[in-house]
Amino acid sequence: MATAQNVLIHPAVDNGVRQGQPGFSGGVLTCHCTDRPVKVRVDAQTAHNHVCGCTKCWKPDGAVFSQIAVVSRDAVEVIENGDKLQVVNAAAPIQRHACRVCGVHMYGRIENKDHPFYGLDFVHTELSPEDGWSPPEFAAFVSSVIESGVDPSRMDGIRARLRELGLTPYDTLSPPLMDAIATHAANRQAKPSPAPSKPSASPAPAEARASTPPPRPKPTPTSQPAAAGGSGLSRLLSRLFGGRR
Repeated sequence: MATAQNVLIHPAVDNGVRQGQPGFSGGVLTCHCTDRPVKVRVDAQTAHNHVCGCTKCWKPDGAVFSQIAVVSRDAVEVIENGDKLQVVNAAAPIQRHACRVCGVHMYGRIENKDHPFYGLDFVHTELSPEDGWSPPEFAAFVSSVIESGVDPSRMDGIRARLRELGLTPYDTLSPPLMDAIATHAANRQAKPSPAPSKPSASPAPAEARASTPPPRPKPTPTSQPAAAGGSGLSRLLSRLFGGRR
């Protein structure tokens, strides 16, 4: 039987999930450097805060999960020592801007305007000393902690602890976020392609029509098979977040 006893998830939730404050309007995120730390101001409350088991999000030493939320990119501003920032992987859909000295991810930004989360930055509110940020609501990509080295035999206990904390575990994202992704994909697929215009042909002279043999009957077209390769939503997730989570 799974036990949640002594299971650690993340320092911000291991002693219980702290609730946000009404009217909270943001704060300053600071990297872990003692010399010239990078500081990023977030001038808004975050949303969709969650703990994440993926292998790409930054997490503090010893934590099994990261904790990450989203906020409008217009509310994010680097205010000190931005020269220390570098993009971890410029080819990734989410470009994570990290301090090149301590390695802390300060914010993740999406530059592809066709991405369903374009306009949102990903931030780690634990980097702020202010209280009041939106609390974590769920756990995402839980199975991916196995790829980080967690023994699969621990998964029942981890999921039990997440539920005990009120963080429903999912192996993708929460249903509202998955619905948003699927809606974005459906809307893009529903846009009809413009039909090519056909040039108008002048009628052929009568003598030419008389000497022209009748056209051969065209074969009946067959329907094309649907593209293979697994779930469309799974492929979409791979493109949106950059490979395995």
